Amino acid sequence: MLMPSPYHEEHDGYLERYLTTGVHKIIGIGREVSGLHRSGATFPLHLSVGEMAVNGERKFTGILHDLSGRIRIEERLREQTALARLGEMAAVIAHEVKNPLAGIRGAIQVIGGRLPKDSRDASVATEIISRIDALNDLMKDLLLFARPPQPRPAPVDLTGLVKVTADLLSGDPALKTVAIAVEGGVPPVLADAELLKIVFQNLLVNAAQAMHGRGNIAVVIGMADGNCRVTVRDSGPGIPPGVRQRIFTPFFTTKARGTGLGLATARRIVEAHGGSIAIACPPEGGTVVTLELPAVAVGQP
Repeated sequence: MLMPSPYHEEHDGYLERYLTTGVHKIIGIGREVSGLHRSGATFPLHLSVGEMAVNGERKFTGILHDLSGRIRIEERLREQTALARLGEMAAVIAHEVKNPLAGIRGAIQVIGGRLPKDSRDASVATEIISRIDALNDLMKDLLLFARPPQPRPAPVDLTGLVKVTADLLSGDPALKTVAIAVEGGVPPVLADAELLKIVFQNLLVNAAQAMHGRGNIAVVIGMADGNCRVTVRDSGPGIPPGVRQRIFTPFFTTKARGTGLGLATARRIVEAHGGSIAIACPPEGGTVVTLELPAVAVGQP
């Protein structure tokens, strides 16, 4: 009952093999295995098996220790180690590449300015500058993800901040057919408004792009379980399960020119505020992003 397939079907064979040969592979040793939850999901656990004799009859005992918490901690430690190395690499990139790249861009801009505007060479120069700007944006995203600034808490009106971000995005011609509705509110909280603006901009742009620039985005702000909760719901097609599992993985993207750092950076910023962010796709369609922040009222430590 506690074993997933194929171990479930092979369980009796394990016992029979031991009783026949006397060779034990787990008894008295223990082993990390997979357990089966009543929901049908599997989870990591440590199994210790012992043997005893009761009135001349052989009995076996099993002690199960859920390892899910330990595995999560180990994964976070590995992630933090990788991020530390990435931060070092990003600093090298910023020092060795960013400044020379700015010089190259300036030189191309000067050369392009001397060419006839309707010439083919002028269009090539413009394309080079565009590619340099895209590379520069990539490095900015990399630096922001690898070494996000520490939040500088100040009183923030979440509803007002989301509305300001939505108004800025409404000026983008590619998003002119996207309607963003913001409702609800919470008391002012202590947070870094500029960092949260990066998060909200990322979520709203992703939602708009998921709908191919046409549709409705509903943002609801309120209290839930003692936290400030912001939900962003779009009317797009949703996210396939395989993609959803990797949505916060750095450098993973389904966009033609995406860096794959937007949502990963958003999660790092939210977690730096002591909050959390999750993505779900309800049966009725669309995607729902839920962001929660601690409800630390202004004036409290």
